Amino acid sequence: MFRRVRNFFYNHRRKFLFGGVFFGTLIVLARYARGKLRDWQEKEVNELLERSRKRQHFESTERTCDQTVLKLSTNLRSAITKCLNCEKIVNELREGTAANKIAAWNTLKNLAITKSATIIYSYTMLVITLRIQLNILGGYMLKDSKIPEDSVQDHDRIDDETREKYLSLCSYLMDDGVKKLAKLIQMRVEEITSTYSLSDKLHLRDVQHIYWALTSTISAVEKQDPVKNSAAYIISSEFIMNNHSNKPLSKILDQTLDLLESQEVQDLMQNNLRSGFALLIDRLSEYFNGENDGTNQDNVFVNLNAVSMPVAKIIPILNGQVPENPTPGDLSSDWLQRLLLSEELKALGANIYEAFCY
Repeated sequence: MFRRVRNFFYNHRRKFLFGGVFFGTLIVLARYARGKLRDWQEKEVNELLERSRKRQHFESTERTCDQTVLKLSTNLRSAITKCLNCEKIVNELREGTAANKIAAWNTLKNLAITKSATIIYSYTMLVITLRIQLNILGGYMLKDSKIPEDSVQDHDRIDDETREKYLSLCSYLMDDGVKKLAKLIQMRVEEITSTYSLSDKLHLRDVQHIYWALTSTISAVEKQDPVKNSAAYIISSEFIMNNHSNKPLSKILDQTLDLLESQEVQDLMQNNLRSGFALLIDRLSEYFNGENDGTNQDNVFVNLNAVSMPVAKIIPILNGQVPENPTPGDLSSDWLQRLLLSEELKALGANIYEAFCY
């Protein structure tokens, strides 16, 4: 019996040999495939966790950006109303203490137009700058979190002091920058409105023309244009000079300036300014109706192009767009809300964050 078994194995030895090699190869390949599958699954899990972490960090950066904008916009609004003090002239006219009432009304006219335009310009600049700043910083923070502490690259980290200095960048806009901007706008407003008397009647399109003429004259001089040279109103030259030796800060400052001067950001700022002035004109249109009383009549079509209003009546309406004390639904809060919800600005922030986190 044992001889038969031995002969059987001997006669079929090649089959057993090839079979053993075949099944052995299958086992090796199965183990290899199982290992590769495990590695792929681990890689997918790690990538999923990384994407989730990145998304959460970006969303946190966006929330921080919105909160910072809301906080700084309050200070910016206060600086504008203080710089363009319409309330003082209103009180003088109300109390009858103005030496020259016509001159006071004309001054109020210029200040009211300047104030609304300054709000639109400065808020747009503030939101875009903070979107750029915080997403650059957020991208670097995510990138730095991946660097081991004992790595050579650890020296390139952005420390807390550098972050704090970088975030104080917009402090210039809150003070001297907005004064510089308001002075430029007021000078252009006085040139444009010098031919309008208090008794002149204006259609809504005439008011619109004043604002479009304002943006055109401001952009005519590139050196003073807040769109093409926004850094002149946002960042002080002293800040750049004083921090030139701080290499990490100097690096992100240069990157911020490059983005502010890029054609994409300038086009985005210009488009948002158009939207801001369109919003203002839309708000003013509510006051242009057949009765000129600032209310709309139900079920009555009003041809706004046929309705006119004396300049003296338009001035309080313009001044009321940005009252001395903030009110819900005023121009500043309405415009700020639209800027924060702008999908274009959110996309800008996302693209910047994506570019700087690698």
